[in-house]
This record gives sequence, structure tokens and C-alpha cells, in this order.
Amino acid sequence: MEPITTLIIEDDVRIGGILSELILTTPGFQLVGCAPSLADAQARLEREQPRLLLVDVSLPDGSGLEWVASLRARAIETLVIMVTAASDVESIQRALHLGVQDYIIKPLRLSRIQQSLGEVQALCRRLAGAGHLEQGDLDRLLGKGRSREGRETPKGIDALTLRQVLDLLASEREQCFSTDTLALRLSLSRTTARRYLEYLESEDHLVVELSYGQRGRPERLYRWRSEA
Repeated sequence: MEPITTLIIEDDVRIGGILSELILTTPGFQLVGCAPSLADAQARLEREQPRLLLVDVSLPDGSGLEWVASLRARAIETLVIMVTAASDVESIQRALHLGVQDYIIKPLRLSRIQQSLGEVQALCRRLAGAGHLEQGDLDRLLGKGRSREGRETPKGIDALTLRQVLDLLASEREQCFSTDTLALRLSLSRTTARRYLEYLESEDHLVVELSYGQRGRPERLYRWRSEA
């Protein structure tokens, strides 16, 4: 299979350098450039015709999400991974509706990006070796909408429940949630609520604070991670 040509659209020089180095050192991928603006990205897209785009949302000359929407409207068959600090539910839902392959929230975790690149590579390999396309593969390639529930989740983490927990925490991002509070708000058992909070903490979505009472062990309070 030919290398997956990749264009990075990122105006932060440091982050652009990190992503560029990752693409350059990942077998099966070929970096065609790093664009600091949408205007530059559009010119490079027309010239290089990359198969994969790594796109930030906030760029000097506009929204990366709206630019991706314009690509979809023109039926440009390019795979997209959003890499952004935009963690609001509206942006995430908009991206998923546009059929992006993944949505990665900064600060960057290289292992998370590598996982996403592996998924893209597996999809491209499957398409290259297939005599026909299944509907799911075709939808992903053409950028058709898909739901977050369609993505795999770890054992013990139900996608629908995870969506409910994410929506609650993201909509009340200044609020600290204890295990008991989350359990009560979503009618979950304490064990289930703790499992989802610990999972989201491990994925860097939540910040943990300790509340010390007069006696006993400190209580763990979870809050949506705000980006700097």
C-alpha cells in the first residue's frame, strides 16, 4: 500500500512540530506539509491532494470545522482527524456529523494520536485490498456522519452511558462531581459512576481534586478539564 499522504493544519508552531515529527516517524505515512492557515491549507490541498488531514478548529483565518464542512460539500474524499483544544459539545457533535475519523482534544497525548493513525491505516489497508467496499467503510471514506456510539469503547464502558456522562460533565464544566453526585444525577450505581469517572480521568477529560473532611479518607471530586 502506498504511504498515506498527510497534511497538518495547525498555527501553533510547537504543536505543528510535534505532529510533523510523529507523522515523519510513523511507518506508512508521508508528510506533505504543515499549513498555519486555512488559505495555505487550501492551496496545499489542491496541489498535494493529501489523503489525510490533521486539522485544528481555531485558525487565524477561520474555523477548521467550517473548512472541513466545505470540503464535504464539494465531495472531497479526504480523511480528517481533528486535533484541537475545542472541547465544547457543540464542536464535537458538529465534527462527528461531518464524519471525521477522530476528534482528539489537546493537550496532546502521543499514544492517543498514534492509536488514531493506526485506525486510519487499518481502514486504508482494508480499502486497498478489497474487491468491493462495505457500507461502513465507504461512509467513513466519503465523510458521512457517524455517531460516537459507533466507536469502540473499553470493556465495561457502555457507549450510550458514556455519552450521557460526557454531556453532563461538559455542560456543567465548572461544577465538581463526586461519585455520589454523578450516580444520583444519572440514576447510576456508585460503582458504575466511579468506573466512568475514572475512565474519563485516564483519558485526560477530567481534573481530580481532593476534598478533605473532618474524618476519614478525602473525597475525590471530578471536574471537566479546561484548556489553557
